[in-house]
Amino acid sequence: MKTQWYKSCVLAFSLMAGISVAPLSAVAAQPAEQTAAADVRVPENRVIYEVFVRNFSPEGNFKGVEAQIPRLKELGVDVVWLMPIYKLGDEGRWGPYSSPYAIKNYKQIDPDNGTEQDLRDLVKAIHDNGMEIWFDWVGNHTAMDNVWVTSNPEFYSRNEDGSFVHPFGGAWKDVYELARDNEDMHEAMVDAMQYWVDNFDIDGYRCDYASGPSPELWRKVTERVLKDGKRIAWLAEDSSVPSLVQKGYFDYNYCWDFQEKVLKHFAQDEKLDMEGLRAACELLANHGLTAGEAKAPEDTIQDPYRGRSRMVYLENHDVVQDQGGSGDIVYGKYFRPLTALQFTVYGMPLLYNGQEIQHRTGGRVSIAEKTPINWSNPNEAYADMVKNLIRLKHTQPALRTGAESGVLTSIPTNADDHVYAYKRSAGDNDVVVLLNFDDNARKVEFNPEVPAGKYVDALTGKTYKLSAKSKVTVNPLDAVVLVKNW
Repeated sequence: MKTQWYKSCVLAFSLMAGISVAPLSAVAAQPAEQTAAADVRVPENRVIYEVFVRNFSPEGNFKGVEAQIPRLKELGVDVVWLMPIYKLGDEGRWGPYSSPYAIKNYKQIDPDNGTEQDLRDLVKAIHDNGMEIWFDWVGNHTAMDNVWVTSNPEFYSRNEDGSFVHPFGGAWKDVYELARDNEDMHEAMVDAMQYWVDNFDIDGYRCDYASGPSPELWRKVTERVLKDGKRIAWLAEDSSVPSLVQKGYFDYNYCWDFQEKVLKHFAQDEKLDMEGLRAACELLANHGLTAGEAKAPEDTIQDPYRGRSRMVYLENHDVVQDQGGSGDIVYGKYFRPLTALQFTVYGMPLLYNGQEIQHRTGGRVSIAEKTPINWSNPNEAYADMVKNLIRLKHTQPALRTGAESGVLTSIPTNADDHVYAYKRSAGDNDVVVLLNFDDNARKVEFNPEVPAGKYVDALTGKTYKLSAKSKVTVNPLDAVVLVKNW
């Protein structure tokens, strides 16, 4: 649950970009069926899909999600992350439905989602299609009518007058804050998280507001909540305390600042900050950082993400709720080239609840509402782009993140005022990306640094031969993504 008060200042960096190429042959408008490239997936570059069960289908339940699991597999999704599916509280709710982050019972399914058997069927469908399932966990607070409020009131923080604490100075009115250091509460958390692994065969947890609870809680659960005696996956909704990752409590965390302070502001500022975009992408791809990321005073770790990965995103439930709506609103006309950037720059890309068909919300959508996705009106061109980008992520070593991360190098061109060109490289594998942020087509000419050879545009199937002074035309507000092995 990303807080609205989180800092959103614009970062200024230094950057330049551009690229170009001359077509050898214009193959079909769809990617050609070239030789099958090897699967280079590693945990650090998996594609995650966030599902809000209430809004994913007209039914708004597990069965509605299960029906689309084969489609998500075909899309290329590696991990299905379900927003909280537990029994929700009613007291203090701020919308027509309860927030999924106001949990009444950590060991019960909310009846609106379906039955235990429905959940088991969904988990089986996900596993049968070769994907993992991660649950969403809230360790900082519970619903005001959570069973612990009566059975274990000592689990909660208190004000001086003995009343329960609403987090963030009382701003979150539907939840009570848990006591950070209560060891009995920690043990109850370990027990509840292990329950879902043991009884429903889940593979990992995305942990809400991970910098809120005590790091000691995360140490305990990540060491002791096991599946068949082995560690499961852990994703922290946090970027302010990198020690949670560096110490091994979490495997990954969010690139909050890259979305909020770089991509959103780049799209919404009147003047394109191409220098800033270039510098931010170089820093993120090569060091796992966004300049100016918030850090706790005791958390000044150098290169905390070396050899690790983070989650990158354009949309999630917080963006849709707090930043005005779906990607067409937050990023406007730049949504398509920024999507190509999301899948090629670094890390673990996230798709949110219909993003792959460019579902349009029409405005801000509260998570305390029921607003099912309209699956009958997909943007087919955008959906094809996402599918091809995921395939690219799975087949190109240069797009890996982690111990074998590809290096990003920005490539100067004759169109640096509106085109960002860069390559990701690992060994002899190169992926060359051209992003056009101009309302007009741009004919981009390379500088001598261009990797020579025959390439295929992963988004269209067109073939190109790159060399010094070769050119490529990039359509308005679009992308060209050039690879050899496709």
